[in-house]
Amino acid sequence: MSFLKKFFQPNPELDLEKGQEAYSKKQYKLALKSFQKAYKHFQKQGALENQIICLDNAALSAEKAEMHELSLTLYYDLLDSRLNSKYTIKEILKDIERGLLMARISKNPPISKFKFEYMKFLIHLAEKDFKFLAIMYKKLKFNPKDEYSNSIQVSWNLIHSSDTFLEKKNLPKTGLPFGFATILKTAELVMQRCSLCEVEISLTNLEMKDQIQKGEEFSVSAKLTAYAPLAIKTLNLKTTNFRLISSTMPELPLKMSTGENYTGIFTLIPNLPGKWEIGPISLQYIIPSEEGDYPGLSNTLSINVNDATPALKIKMESDTIEEDLDYFVTIRAENIGKLALQNLEIKVQIPKEVEIYEGTSEKLISTLVEGETFNFSIGVRFSLDKTHFEGHILRAEGFIENNQIRLAKSSIKLGGSHTE
Repeated sequence: MSFLKKFFQPNPELDLEKGQEAYSKKQYKLALKSFQKAYKHFQKQGALENQIICLDNAALSAEKAEMHELSLTLYYDLLDSRLNSKYTIKEILKDIERGLLMARISKNPPISKFKFEYMKFLIHLAEKDFKFLAIMYKKLKFNPKDEYSNSIQVSWNLIHSSDTFLEKKNLPKTGLPFGFATILKTAELVMQRCSLCEVEISLTNLEMKDQIQKGEEFSVSAKLTAYAPLAIKTLNLKTTNFRLISSTMPELPLKMSTGENYTGIFTLIPNLPGKWEIGPISLQYIIPSEEGDYPGLSNTLSINVNDATPALKIKMESDTIEEDLDYFVTIRAENIGKLALQNLEIKVQIPKEVEIYEGTSEKLISTLVEGETFNFSIGVRFSLDKTHFEGHILRAEGFIENNQIRLAKSSIKLGGSHTE
């Protein structure tokens, strides 16, 4: 009787060998059955390492047999089992990628692909691989109805949230495998370290927000706050469509103690009209007691840049040639705006009692660039048929766009009382 009992006793090692033989012959469904049978017996024996071997082979057999939904479930079970055994991050990531592939090609995946994506996200966060996280986050197409999709977005925001450290916030953990607790805890510690340096940018003159013009200088302040002893290694302000003129930020590395603040000023000039973003400031800092860098990210400012408006200043001066009779008048036109003036026309209005004996009352300037001044002079003479006058007023005006827009005007009073 004992012989028969021994003869009919389950032999999972034999089932495992049968599965491997069937797999080598590309009999994937037959191999799958043998691997699943062996797995159940090893499970009863509590032989975890053998269970992992059987699950690995069963999942691969189901994948080869194009039983994608079953393969997805088996890869998840494999991942769960490996997390409760000795594992390497490389092995875990391999299981996640295999599960992701099955989730993507399954018609009705029993497990959300975002569950695998979230676990991958947490692993790279725990490894401080922030560059990978940024690339991964940018590529993902999120589903607002999926809880794991939302978990990735919440985690991303927590990494870049300035109050995470102070409020001791935690990462979402709904439905993660029990064996993932260690990775989650490490990821949370890294996430909280990412908010030890708060960075905030703001306009130094808040009233300028809707009044900034192309080519007009303005300033942005950058306030840094440290919540632990740290040293800032790199600091960069994103300034697309803005030109950085100057900065009062210190030389790096900048060492800061707990609670210390530092404020620097960036002076910028907008290059193009439109609605643009200034920032964020991205930085990297080290904590003296730990290894590795941590990233910091500031807010962004939305700036409305108006196209530069043409601006002109006209000034008139005179020199007396002959007292109360002849004058030499100089007209100075200066472009005081941030926009080159095209086809600028200067007109001088001459009273009837005054005549021009040198020069002309109209001058066309093809181009007057920013900050440039154009001078021209005319000689004027008062009529002698008047026995008494109290001076005459000459006016100069500047026009663009075929005399449709007047930019500036000026006047000067010449002469005084005169009798014969």
